[in-house]
Amino acid sequence: MLSPKESTLTEKEKLDQAAAAVKEMMGDFIPKFSITLGSGLGYLTNLVGQSVFCDYNEIPHCKVPGVTGHAGQLVWGYLEGVPVVMLRGRIHLYEGYTVHEVVFLTRLMVTLGVKRLIITHATGAVTRNLEPGDIVGIRSQLGLNCPDPTSGPGIPELGVEFSPMEEVFDPHFLRIAKRCALDEGVSFHWGVSAFKMGRTYETVAEVEAMARMGADVATMSTVPEVIAAAQMGAKVLDLALVTNMGAGMGSLLPISHEGVVQVVDGMKEPFGRLVTSIVREVGQNL
Repeated sequence: MLSPKESTLTEKEKLDQAAAAVKEMMGDFIPKFSITLGSGLGYLTNLVGQSVFCDYNEIPHCKVPGVTGHAGQLVWGYLEGVPVVMLRGRIHLYEGYTVHEVVFLTRLMVTLGVKRLIITHATGAVTRNLEPGDIVGIRSQLGLNCPDPTSGPGIPELGVEFSPMEEVFDPHFLRIAKRCALDEGVSFHWGVSAFKMGRTYETVAEVEAMARMGADVATMSTVPEVIAAAQMGAKVLDLALVTNMGAGMGSLLPISHEGVVQVVDGMKEPFGRLVTSIVREVGQNL
């Protein structure tokens, strides 16, 4: 429950307080990238040199994830010589949080001055063009049933009141990701993500409907984060790691969170190489 004082703060005031606290912890460190790590992807923090971390509960107004595979830590340091900050885990709408609480860390990254965000997540395929182990660079998203973080009282400091979403995913960022995947020998596709609240996985009918609407993968996260980042003018790259086929697509094993994390564990090395390569490529021109 919010304290009386906290309930009177605007979202911008909360972000400013959180940013001040994180800047004090970071000192002279100025991140150029933020990388949000989805289910089971927290191991990527091991690639960061000279790393320092804080728990989410040390950041004012920041909520803490309660899902397996989401540690709830902010980790900063250097990846290929580029200053980065990694979000080791995220909170989800299905945990009962508001959309503004869900995107708080995303907005905090941009408030700290980060202009390039890599958002990662485990995902289920809703088209047979994909299979577990594929990596999908999201080129657009379906969020028709997703709460919009730009709704409610307008906050001019967070961006324009009505934000265009035509190029919410930076085309240049996507092309670099594709080129890096080819260089690293990683299976990479472009695709569209569709949002479902969760915690339940998609039904057979929902998988079929998503595919008919043009989706390639399904997600229980990312969509509101992407909207919030785009409203604030950040360049976004969404990398989805396919961990399972959707319901009704002939999977031999039932879909489970444990199975998702297991597939992610098997993709540690190639996924890590791809993210590192992208940061190195883009970081050369910063």
